[in-house]
Parts: sequence; C-alpha cells; structure tokens
Amino acid sequence: IHHSITNIGEEAFNSYDSVISITIPESITSIEDGAFSYCSDLTSITIPKGVTVIEDGTFYCCESLASVTIPEGVTVIKDEVFEGCSSLTSITIPEGVTEIGGRAFLGCSSLTSITIPEGVTVIKYRAFSECTSLSSITIPDSVISIGDHAFYGCTSLTSITIPDSITSIGYCAFYGCSGLTSVTIPEGITKIEDSTFSECTGLTSVTIPDSVTEIGNHALCGCESLTSVDIPDSVTSIRDGAFSYCSGLTSVTIPKSVTKTGYSIFYGCSSYNKKLKIIKL
Repeated sequence: IHHSITNIGEEAFNSYDSVISITIPESITSIEDGAFSYCSDLTSITIPKGVTVIEDGTFYCCESLASVTIPEGVTVIKDEVFEGCSSLTSITIPEGVTEIGGRAFLGCSSLTSITIPEGVTVIKYRAFSECTSLSSITIPDSVISIGDHAFYGCTSLTSITIPDSITSIGYCAFYGCSGLTSVTIPEGITKIEDSTFSECTGLTSVTIPDSVTEIGNHALCGCESLTSVDIPDSVTSIRDGAFSYCSGLTSVTIPKSVTKTGYSIFYGCSSYNKKLKIIKL
C-alpha cells in the first residue's frame, strides 16, 4: 500500500486469501467496512496510529489472524470486527476505546483472556459469544450493561467478577458457560433475564441480591451442580422453568413475597433428586 494513500475502501481486500501479511502505512487514517474480510491466510497486522475507528467487519473471518496491534488512538471497535478470527490468541484493547460492538469477537475460539478498558459502558450483544478458550475477562466499573448472548458458550470461563456498576444483564448472557462455578449478581439488577445462566452445568453457587424482583424463564435451567438457592424477599415473580433440570438441587426456599409463579419451575429436578425440598414461607 503506497504511503500517499489515506483511505482503504470498503471490502478493498475482501477474500484475498493468498495474502499472509500487509504493511499499512502511517498515512492511512480510515479503514472502511470489511476491508480485510475473508483474508483467510492473513496472520498479522498493525493498524496505523491515525485510525480512530475500526469499522464493521474489518477482519471478519480472517481465520489465520493470530496477532493484531491496535494503536492508542482507536476509540471505537465496531460490530463483527474480529468475528470468526479463530486463531487470535490475545489482543490488547487500548485505554481510549469506549465502544466494543456487537459480535466484535464472536467465535474467536483461541482467545484466552481479555481486559476491557475503563471507559467502555456497554458490552454489546454476542460481543464474546463462543470464545470457547476464554478463561479470564476483566470488566471495569465503567460498564453498566451486559448485552444479550454476550458470553454465550464461553465454556472455559471459570470465574467472572460482575461489577456493582452493572444494572442490566441480557438474556442468554452466560448461557452454556459450563466452566463457571460461582456467580454473584450485583445489587442494581432487578431481573434475571430469560436463560441468563442456562446450562451453566458447573455452577455450584449463585448469589441473588435484594434488588431482584423477577427470575425469568429458564434463568438457571440445567444448572445441574447447583445444590441450593437462596431467593431473597424482594422476588415477586418466578417464571417458567426457572430452575428446571437443576438435578443437584436439594433445597429451595420460596419467600412469601413471590405472588407469581410460572409453569414447570422445578421440572426435571425431583425426578433426578428425590431429596429436593421446596419450602414455601
């Protein structure tokens, strides 16, 4: 790429599957949507300092991409930027980034850890879905919302600290995170959304704060290692199948505050565990 060029256009190198490396000159200040998408043999790239926004799908399905250098000037990583980059093992997101788009790292199955910088306020839908090697993630206090399916299928994630700044966690946010063993839901969350922790088969402990008023459909369905649940007095509604197939449950106390209950809340629990005791206050 010649040093006089300042812009790389939309899908400029789309499907250039024989390209292994590209040197982007410092003159470049803009890289448009899908510029390097489907460059299946591209292994590494350095984004120049003048770029402030990484546009939608810039490196979409670059299956061999193992190394990316993002400069300090970048403030926005848009949707699907690294989706399907299955060889990406690590990435440093600079402190100036305030937005990480939906599906930004979906299917980065070799990514083992990531630190989200202070300044990011929302982890968008499917941002880290199916990052099956992701074992560690740091969420800063600036984040107030975790989107739908954000960590769906992150099977290697063993622990996560959800900061007190979080006021909403989307549906299926941690669905299928089978390596998770304990979760503390922060004060400020009023509803555990549908299927938020479904199929977290290794989950042995969940702490529900007094701020929660509703436990959604299938919220903890299939959490077969969970042995007991303390439902706080703030809860007024437990929806369909909320604790279904939690085959390890031995004790649940439902407080007087619960006035609405859905169908099959404990379906598939007593059939596996004859000792399940449901106490209604």
